[in-house]
Amino acid sequence: MAEESAVEVTYCAGWDPGSRKPVGVMGVDAVRKRDSAGEPYAVLLTADARPRALLQIDWGRHYLGLFLFDEHGRRDRAYDYRELDEPGLLDLRQYEQWRYASADEPEFPERGWHFTLTARPDSDTADVQLDHGGLFQTSHDIPERHRTLRRAPFGDWTAYADGRMLGFKPSAGDVTLVPAKHKEDQEHREAAPPLWRAPSGLRPRHLEALFTPGSRFTDTEFGVAIVTEPQPAGVLRVPTGAVIAADPGTLGSRDEPYTVTVPAGDHRVLIAGMRWESEGWGETTAAMLRILDKPTASWELAVRPGQDIRLLGDDEFYGFGVDTGMGAFLDASGRDALAAAYEHRQQSGARDDDKETKAADPATGTNLIAYPSGRGDGSYPVWIGRTADGDVTCLVADMLVLHDMKPLPPTAPDTAVFLTPTPTGSGVRPEPKPADPEATAEFLATVGASIAAKKEQVSRR
Repeated sequence: MAEESAVEVTYCAGWDPGSRKPVGVMGVDAVRKRDSAGEPYAVLLTADARPRALLQIDWGRHYLGLFLFDEHGRRDRAYDYRELDEPGLLDLRQYEQWRYASADEPEFPERGWHFTLTARPDSDTADVQLDHGGLFQTSHDIPERHRTLRRAPFGDWTAYADGRMLGFKPSAGDVTLVPAKHKEDQEHREAAPPLWRAPSGLRPRHLEALFTPGSRFTDTEFGVAIVTEPQPAGVLRVPTGAVIAADPGTLGSRDEPYTVTVPAGDHRVLIAGMRWESEGWGETTAAMLRILDKPTASWELAVRPGQDIRLLGDDEFYGFGVDTGMGAFLDASGRDALAAAYEHRQQSGARDDDKETKAADPATGTNLIAYPSGRGDGSYPVWIGRTADGDVTCLVADMLVLHDMKPLPPTAPDTAVFLTPTPTGSGVRPEPKPADPEATAEFLATVGASIAAKKEQVSRR
């Protein structure tokens, strides 16, 4: 066995890019327990005293992250895999690549060469972008074999990063994994917070406070925001229990109902607002479709068919789009008729600053209740509240106005937890045949090079 093919394995809490060293070194037995329990940990692979690969693993969040290093100890390639419907199969969500201008340039610079490929498990086409002297966006075909990877048994780390990916020449032979000679960092493992977390979608904040008059928040630009009394907007008739949140001015067939249904019947809609303490104006912060007058114990993101929360990156969400400054709740059975009725009422003389907020369709027995979309056009999440027994209490369209603000007394802290229910798979996906990791790495690198060449051609025109 060639000496250069030996790779040392360090189990740890994470990687410190400042010192370029592992932090929170753990023993293999402790990490094996974390792996079985679905708790996060990291694996550093080194050779010749140089880091070659870092694995960040959190099976509890269905996540495997792989980072490869350049010769200066900086991460320059990243693979984001998610374990979805088929156990043991990892789907590529995202691939990133960085090029550094000099040997001393810091890791992940804000300005620099940065390539990103975002794949979808149900599509052969990936979204790609290259940020270098301007953003270039396009799409590229990616075969399924390069979008999937087999989950390996604990300890088989070269199943994710083989010899070529670790920087060895083909003549080096097979890679041998050997334990690194590090002392376990007991203090860090037991006391310090984790250095990383698996990418996860946006979490709700302050939802109860949005509808609690007198709650206060502080903003660096406008000062203190004070939550006002929620305003009743009427009763929504929901004959089928399939709810849609959408822009009433652009309502159409693409606006599908959420996968979670509510009991059929008439349900109240409340509009939440706030005012700035030092200003003479306020904003709409949320709209609630109230189902049960019971405490909310948990929240989850409302999704439409085909949307999978496990695929979301940090602070991403599936939301409804707004182009006319208004959002609305309605039952799915009246979508087409209510779209026409709302358009008719808007064209019948309503001013831009006095938009009609209701529309009804006698034929279907449905109606639509609209509300201002916070600060205007964009995309907004809808959160589903549940009791401790799992019954739906409400749907909240969050305008995200107060989401990032700091609460001030007497605002009550959040007590409800956030749940990420696992979607039910269709079971019709054929079993893919993943390529080996080296072949996928070469394919993705080729895609990055071709996009860079295409961007250069466009810039020369």
